Amino acid sequence: MTEELHISSIVVHCRPEHADALSRQILALNCEIAPTEDSHGRLIVLVERSTVRQVADVLDTLQALPGVLSALLVYHHAEPATALEDLMP
Repeated sequence: MTEELHISSIVVHCRPEHADALSRQILALNCEIAPTEDSHGRLIVLVERSTVRQVADVLDTLQALPGVLSALLVYHHAEPATALEDLMP
């Protein structure tokens, strides 16, 4: 079975006053947060995992965090993990 890399983006909506605390919790989940000039309570979370189930688990975890109003998967892409090796010189 070929290993895969699943790359996803999740938009998390929260009250603006909760954004800093949520950002710390999201980073602790080994996710990245895309920089934005003015989030107004919207965080764009970048997720890289080995399986689609792991991506779904992150989405479920984000939805359950205190202060989260919604978490929506807006992008998902999967490819063999070796595809990244092909891009490296």
